[in-house]
Parts: sequence; C-alpha cells; structure tokens
Amino acid sequence: MRYRKQPGTTAIYEDATVISGMSPGTGGTTPVTGEGEDPYGARGPISEASGAGYGYEKKDLDYLAASSSGSTMGEGHYPSSGSSSERYPRLHITRGQWMTLGLIVVLAAYVRLWRLSNPANVVFDEVHFGKFAGKYLNGTYFFDVHPPLAKMMFAAAGKLAGYDGKFDFKSIGLDYVAAGVPYVGMRLMPALLGLAMVPITYITLAALGHAADACAMGSLLVVFENALLTQSRLILLDSALIFFTGVTVMSWALFFTEARRPFERKWWTYLLLTGVNLGNALSCKWVGLFLVATIGVWTIRDLWVKLGDLSISAAEYMRHFAARAFALIVVPLIVYLFWFQVHFSVLHKSGDGNAFMSPEFQNTLDGVSLGHTPRDIYYGSRIRIRHDATNAGYLHSHLSNYESGSKQQQVTLYGFRDDNNFWIITRTESNEKKHLNSTDPSKLEPVRDGDIVRLMHWKTFRRLHSHDERPPVTTNDYQNEVSGYGWEGFKGDSNDHWRVKIIEGDSSVPGSSEQLMAIHSKFRLIHTGRRCALFSNRRKLPKWAHEQVEVTCMQNAKVPKTLWRIETNIHADIPAGSPLAEYRKPGLIAKVLEATAVMWRVNNGLTKSHPYESRPHTWPWMRRGMAFWGSGDRGIYLLGTAQLWWLSLGALVAFGVLQVVMFLRDCRGFHDRLLGARDRYFESVGFLVAGWVLHWVPFFLMGRQLFLHHYLPALWLAILALSGSIDLMTRRVSRRVRQAIMVSLLLVVVRSYFQYSHLAYGTPWTRQGCQRSKWLGSWDYDCKRYVDLDAKPTVVAAPAPTASPHAEPPPAQNFDPLEHENKLNEPAPRIDHDKLNSDADKAHNAMVKAATTAEVNAPPAGPDAHDNHDSEEPVVGDDALHESPKTDAPVPPMF
Repeated sequence: MRYRKQPGTTAIYEDATVISGMSPGTGGTTPVTGEGEDPYGARGPISEASGAGYGYEKKDLDYLAASSSGSTMGEGHYPSSGSSSERYPRLHITRGQWMTLGLIVVLAAYVRLWRLSNPANVVFDEVHFGKFAGKYLNGTYFFDVHPPLAKMMFAAAGKLAGYDGKFDFKSIGLDYVAAGVPYVGMRLMPALLGLAMVPITYITLAALGHAADACAMGSLLVVFENALLTQSRLILLDSALIFFTGVTVMSWALFFTEARRPFERKWWTYLLLTGVNLGNALSCKWVGLFLVATIGVWTIRDLWVKLGDLSISAAEYMRHFAARAFALIVVPLIVYLFWFQVHFSVLHKSGDGNAFMSPEFQNTLDGVSLGHTPRDIYYGSRIRIRHDATNAGYLHSHLSNYESGSKQQQVTLYGFRDDNNFWIITRTESNEKKHLNSTDPSKLEPVRDGDIVRLMHWKTFRRLHSHDERPPVTTNDYQNEVSGYGWEGFKGDSNDHWRVKIIEGDSSVPGSSEQLMAIHSKFRLIHTGRRCALFSNRRKLPKWAHEQVEVTCMQNAKVPKTLWRIETNIHADIPAGSPLAEYRKPGLIAKVLEATAVMWRVNNGLTKSHPYESRPHTWPWMRRGMAFWGSGDRGIYLLGTAQLWWLSLGALVAFGVLQVVMFLRDCRGFHDRLLGARDRYFESVGFLVAGWVLHWVPFFLMGRQLFLHHYLPALWLAILALSGSIDLMTRRVSRRVRQAIMVSLLLVVVRSYFQYSHLAYGTPWTRQGCQRSKWLGSWDYDCKRYVDLDAKPTVVAAPAPTASPHAEPPPAQNFDPLEHENKLNEPAPRIDHDKLNSDADKAHNAMVKAATTAEVNAPPAGPDAHDNHDSEEPVVGDDALHESPKTDAPVPPMF
C-alpha cells in the first residue's frame, strides 16, 4: 500500500478507498478505533471536526477496530496500534495462554530430559568443564579462557548431585558409571536451562507485541530445534550463555512494555533485570559482549528518539539517560566483578593454573609464598630472574646443547623453580680488575642502571651469551641465539656482556628505578655487541629441548616482551636486617584485569586447526556440524534443524531487503505501510535482526578456532525473528491460511526432529536412514557405524547335540540380528605380526611335543586364537576424535 502527499493537501492513497476516519454506515459519528486514537500514531486522537483520519484505507481501519479491544493478547487478538502502542506494546497474557504455555513446557521437558543419562561417557568438552567443576569443589586454582559463572554453576550442580571432585574427566569416552560419577545430575542443570528457553521465547515474543499463536509457534520451534537440544544435554557452557541471553532479551522487551510508566517499580525491575543478566551472560562467555552491544545499540536509538520528543523535559531526559547508564553499564560490571570474587574465593589453593598468572597474583593463593628476599642486588648475588611479560617462567639453563646453530648449551624459560634457574651476576673482566685494585675490594657494590654485567649459570658455570647465530625456532634475521658458553675457570669474552637498563621501578620504593632491586625493578638486558635485548615470546622449543620456552636476543624489540624481574636474591655477605622485598597482593579489580588480559591472550592464541572447526560464513546455512562423541553403533553430532535454519536466514534477509526498498520508496514519496505493520515490524523484528547481526558478524574478525556452537545465540534470535515475521505478514490473511502456514512449519520441524534425533540423543540408527538424512555432502557424520539392514547375516551351523536322543532338546538361543550386523561392520583388528609369529611358534612346539609323547592335552591354537590378543582397533570416520581413548590420550583443545 502506498500514498502520495501533495504539499498543502491531505494524504491521498492510490488504488484505495479513502474514508474520513468514521465507520461506514454510522452517519459519520463513530470513530473507528475504540479509544478514538490515530491507529498509526501520526496525528494523535481522531477529531470528528478536523477530519484528521483522512488518508487511511477502509480495511486498515476496520482491521484496527476489530483488534483494538484492549491489550489482551488472546487467541486471534493483537495489540492496539495507538500512538504509543506501536513502539511500546502492552502485555497481558490470559489464563488460557498460560495453560497453553504450560502444556508446551511439559512437552519440552520430555524432549529435553529423555534419556539424559545417555551416553554414560565423557563427551566432547565435558573433558574440560567437568574437570573444572571438580577443581571448584577441591578449591585448587585453574585457568580457563572463559569467565567463571557457568563453570561454577556446574560445580554447584555436581555438589548437589554428590560429586566429590575426584574424577578427573581426563579424556573423551571415560565411563561415568564405573567411576561412580553423578553425571546425570550435572547434565540436568544445562538441560533445565535449555528447557527454560521455551517459556522465555513465548514471553519475549508476547512482550514484543506478537499474537498468541505466533508465540506458541516460536516456543515450539525452540523445543524441536536439534542443535539447541543437543547442546543443552551435556556439560557445556553454551546452555548457560543462551539462557542468560534469553533472559536479558526477555527483560529488555518487558522493559518496553512499561515505557508508558517510566521510573515506576516494574519499569525499574525490568531495567535492572536486563543489566543483571547482561552481567551474567558476560560472566559465562565473552560472547556476552555481543549481547551488550545489542542492548547498547537499541538503548542509543531509544535515547535518540526521546531526544526529539518535545514532551520530555531536559531534566526528565537526563533521568532516563542516568537510569540506563547505571542499569546497563554499572550493574553488569558489578555482576561481572561479583562472580569473579566468588571464583577467587573458592579457588584459594595453589593449582596448575598458577603458571598463567603473575607472581603477585600467585602470592594470594594458599601454599604459595613468593618474595621475602633481600631487596638490594649486589655483584656476586645469586639471583633467579623471571620473565615479567609472559609469566612463562624463569631464565634457565641445563646440561643439554642445541641441535642447531652454535650447538652450545641451551638457555630457556622454565616454569618451575629449581636450582638450574640460578645465575650469579658478576662484573666484566675489566671492571673486575678495577674493583680488585680499589681501596675496599670486599665492600658490597650494588648493581645500578646502565651497568654492564655478566651472568654465570650457577650449576654449569656457563655464561649467558649471544652471537650472530639464528635461534632454533625463531629464525628471523633480527633475532639472535642465546646460549650458555664457557667452562669453570674460563674468563669469557665480549659476547657475554649485557647492559642493565631499568625501565620501571616501584613508586613506593625510592631508588628502585636507579638501583637494581629484587621484585621492585623491571629491567632489560641489552647485549652490548649485538645491540639486541633478551627476549621471549612463549614459543616452545622442540622435544630435544624438553619443549621449554625459547629465549632469544631481539633487535629493536618492543619493551613489554623484554622486561625481567629478579624474584630471589642470595648473597652470603648481605648483613642481617637488610630491607626485604616481597610481591604485593593485588586487590579484586587488579586480579580481574589480569585474569581478563590472560584470557584474551590465550583465546587469541587458539589458532591451530581442528577437524570440526568452521568459519562464520558457513553457519547460517549449516554447511557442516561437529562430532561430539561416538562408540559402536551410536554417536552424537551437533546438527541443527536445516529447514528452520534456512527459513530463519530467509526471514533475516527479507527484513534487510524490505528496509532498503521501503527507504528508497520513502525518498520518492511512496510511504509503504506494509499492511499496517511497518512500525511493529521494525520495532520487533528489527531489534532481533540487529541482535543477530551483532552476534554473528564479529566472529569474522576472529582468527581463533571457531565452531558451529558459537552460532547458537544468534540462531535463537533468528528463530524469534522468523516467528515475528510470520506473525506480522499473515495478519491480513484468513485465520485458516495463517494457521495452515504455522502448522506446516511446525510439522516440517517436528519431522526433522524425529529424523535427526539419533544424532542428538546418541541412540542407535540404521545406515540407510543415516545416509538418506545427508542433504548436504558436507554433513560429515559417520554412517558406517550404524547397522546395515541390507546386509545378509552369516549363518553359523549349530554344533551337533551330545545328549541322548531321549533327552529334552536344548533351549532355543536368543539371536539378535542387529547386534550381529553391527559386529560384522566393526573394523578388523590390527594384527601384531611379531606376536602372531611368536604364538605360531609356540603352537608348533606344542604340537611337536604332543606328537612325540602321543598325548594330546589340548587342541592346537587356531587362527582365531592368533587374532585374539590385545591389539588396538583402527578408528574409522569420526571415531578418530571420539573413540574411547587410553588414559594418556591427549585432551582436545578448549573452545
């Protein structure tokens, strides 16, 4: 529908019946809308005398008159479209709708909780997050690339279920039942969060102004979406993230239903709930930042609209601004800090995460005591030097040589404290002679900024050395090898000379920037000959160097990666009572900032390839899923409901196209009203589309490993956008056609749920059904593991009966053809030929011995006996990732 407005005239619609805002047949006395309001909010209340209702089509006004019976969102009723209703719909869910929602939740509980105990093995990233739950229960500090809230929720669920924290979740495939792990109780928590998304979806759509049947359809789509189902049944973080994302969006939508009554109790409640759950989502995974951006963009838009509203005074506008700034910025930060405070309070013992953190941070943990060392560094001191930037460890050497370059003694970073970390700081040979000729050679002389020193390894007497040789790993021309060179009694050479350059001192300790002090002084070691700085960048050396961290001398190096600190200082002549140095214990904010910085660095370092990684441009059309687990004839593979993914993508694209087309037509004077739903379409679906874009596009900027499950929060928003689009675009069709569209979509999704549920629940399937389900060749789940119904079972002749002919016949044996077919499809075992030959020799010797003695005590070993040994079977298909490994199998990377 369109109209053109000529200057100085009323709006005239083309190809439309124009009326004066009065209901036909009433003599022009009865306004069409129940409240006497302009249905599109452009001119305020309709005046009989002013003719302000001109320009509306008859069927527009008839429709609005029929649907303006208050704010009830009953079956077939829609929100009124008054001036404020288009932007701020009212919410009133009837008792019948609550009953409908209750039935949907019961159905969802069956779908989400059915066979939650299957499989009874460690699946996918349960390796990590189950283990972290145990760390919380034991109180030992660990490091993870994600914030703590979701992991603490798993720990609480495990505690309630009876988990003692001793099971280590070491590898995929470990048996929960044999170890007595209450894994069902731990999986119940994410399952309940996934279940809660069903009523959250319903209420969110209702709060955004959609009809009851569309709300029911949207919640049912979430019930039967296979990817959301699969992710919510395992000990994985995404269920908590999606839950808090859903609660945040729901609270934000409810907040706008109270926009007519600003600063009242419900208004504040919904606004604060939005902020609290923003903080909760951010405290689960940093994908919550995309949710912060979504709410932030819509807040800026809302404040911009209010800025142009002349009915809002400047003082009231500042109240709106301050309320949103507090609730949506301050409150989420407080929540984020609160959960980290709980995290640090629970993990108070020293653990395997110490190495990631600074010594100041480590000093806050029980069982760690760093510092309390003499403060002033003198020549002759035996010192332990720590790399300050990476926290990767201490400057280290040992009796092993490089296998490349100079072949001299290795110098590395080592993360643990031992005697090979000690170096003796000495003068250069010329300075040593001058000192011996001084008036008091026994006097302690401090090391100062700018001094040229030598460092001799305490255990091997090699000096820290650099020269024009390339390092073993970092082979750039501007990086030089650092080695240990010399022997006991060797005077050394100029390649052992390093200048001490103090970069940063402690402001609370005077002189720490001029005189070298333990802990308080951060310094560089500049090689005087090569003009390079002692450097490390967390690059590991090969196995021949024990995979310790490489140390190089880098020219024109940036300062942060070349900073060092002395942690331990030992000198026999330091007098008693000399000042001591120790690490300060940081406060909460300093610890959170450090933990956040380390998480950011490690997250960006997850760049290795993975068999099931995927890039963002493949997610909306679901090019491939990802295998979670496999054993025998069962497997779990994350795969969404394809039809729903593709239709939701179509709804998102359609919104963008329509907005561009309507904008261009507006510029030409054609003001399309989109069947009277344009404003609601932008306010509701537009918000969801903005959220989808902000939850998807930022992944294109990331170089780390990415997987399909990263798309799930955006998928939920896309499902809501699809439901809202169907609702608004079918309001002008008959009820029968509208419901036929919705029911057809639901039937397609439900059918897809049943077809692919084997991949979600890990239940047996058939090879034929699996192969038929592969609509895209890139869906790489393994169909070979399933039973082939077309294969003919091998018939094995029964042994001849030995009983007398008058005895009762033996009972019939139970024969399971499916199990037999599964065994036929198992891969052949790998044969150990050396062991096979050895067994054959033993069998031959036994036969010879039996023949010579004429006594046969046992039948000879046949070929079956040769194959029945402890050889491992080769893994086929996606079993390569998820077959039950040995206890020393490598743990998959954290996602």
